[in-house]
Amino acid sequence: MKTYFRFSLRLKFIATITLAVVFTALALSSFFIYTQRRISRNFLEKRTAVVAERLADLNGSNLQFKDILENSLANTLLEEDVIYAIIYDRNASVLAETGTTQYEVRDYLSRNKPGITDKILFTQKESEKKYFKTKHYGEIFEILVPMVTYDHLRANVGVSLANDSIKGDTGEIVGIVRVGVTVAKVNSEIDRMTLSVIGLTIIVVFASIIISFFIIKIILNPIKELALGTKKIASGDLSYRVPLTSSDELSDLAESFNSMAQDLKSHVDELNNEKQDLLRLKMMLEQRSRELEETLDKMQNIQEELLRSEKFATIGRLAASVAHELRNPLASLKNISYYLSKIGTFQDDKAKKMLDMLSSDVVRANKIITDLLDYSRAKKLNSLEMFVDAFLDKALLNVVIPDNIAVVKHFEHFKAVIDPDKMTQVMINIVSNARDAMTGGGIITISCKKTGNRFDIMVSDTGVGMDENTKMHVFDPLFTTKLKGIGLGLAIVKEIIDAHFGTIKVESIEGKGSEFIITLPLE
Repeated sequence: MKTYFRFSLRLKFIATITLAVVFTALALSSFFIYTQRRISRNFLEKRTAVVAERLADLNGSNLQFKDILENSLANTLLEEDVIYAIIYDRNASVLAETGTTQYEVRDYLSRNKPGITDKILFTQKESEKKYFKTKHYGEIFEILVPMVTYDHLRANVGVSLANDSIKGDTGEIVGIVRVGVTVAKVNSEIDRMTLSVIGLTIIVVFASIIISFFIIKIILNPIKELALGTKKIASGDLSYRVPLTSSDELSDLAESFNSMAQDLKSHVDELNNEKQDLLRLKMMLEQRSRELEETLDKMQNIQEELLRSEKFATIGRLAASVAHELRNPLASLKNISYYLSKIGTFQDDKAKKMLDMLSSDVVRANKIITDLLDYSRAKKLNSLEMFVDAFLDKALLNVVIPDNIAVVKHFEHFKAVIDPDKMTQVMINIVSNARDAMTGGGIITISCKKTGNRFDIMVSDTGVGMDENTKMHVFDPLFTTKLKGIGLGLAIVKEIIDAHFGTIKVESIEGKGSEFIITLPLE
């Protein structure tokens, strides 16, 4: 992942100005130091040359007088920075010397004596300059100047030149003057000057940075205002205007920006007005759409209720009619089966089993007829105040529980107003369904508890459970998952609970069991 660094315009300006000032200051300082170094050394060299030439001029005719030479050299040693002075004859033999007692200097002088082979001295009759370093004096500058005699002086010095190979039209070399001066003072002055220049350069750089801050502030503040204005406009603050703080091109730019912002605000206001109108229209359409949907839903619900009511009314009338018509034949069949069973004379076991089957089917048919009649009748309650736990114990006596099913009770002791007959039918239907869901045995748990001004009756089993579709339609009339039955048991339970102004719901996990929860008012 790449990382991008953002440098501000202020930083770029300051960096550019600083680099330019530093580069210029370094260049000027270097040139100034170099120039001063050259000037100082040239001055030292010229001053040393003047001293040496003066010695050559003064002593050119006194080479035979050692006292005069040594006295002259001693006076020369009093000159500033002069370390040593030596006068040689033309054969590089020392005639007089002073200041050469330091070992390092003497060693250097003994190893670097002038000779006839020095072309500058003996051929061109010019001075010879050298720099060398010592530990004691540091850097030393020395100059070797030839001592030249002229034609009108030859007789005075008594030198025969008949066989002399080194001659000139203006004179000849009779000796050499050697003067050495220390460069330490010059170097010290140059170092002090260098430090001063460096200090001045640093001051100039810092001053330029400070001045650049003010200059950049003057230049960048209007730009920052424009950038701020751009951000404000981009964030939706169309009322922001850039202040006019100058009378230059940036002021013209700020004025153009403000004009643009004003035009943009006008257009945006127009768009917002149109947007508000569209939103109001949209809200009206949505409200009308919701009203139409609610009306349509109500009409559909009414239609469904009408169809359902008509259907159930038809079923109720049909059920009542069929029930009345079937009650008398069923009663006759029941009496016949009872009479035959009392006679007790059967040709074989099969005849007895057929008679028992007839009696069982008569009972089941009678129950179906009873359920049809109960569902078709109006649910009028005959409520009484009683202890709920005692009622439940009595109601459970009406359900036959096989030996492989255990019943667990958790009853609280409290009173409530209920219709005992109707609620007994409710318990019979629910507990019977729980029993039928556990053909291989299991546990039925029945509990009741009071919560505020209401109470709950819970019936749970460990049977086969229900899928989602069954849970959705379990209280619908004529819906059943049993091979035998017409699906009115839980529909009757739901009507009885509704008549008590209560609620009933089912929770079930397929393969683990179901639980019916009945909530009723205490009064």
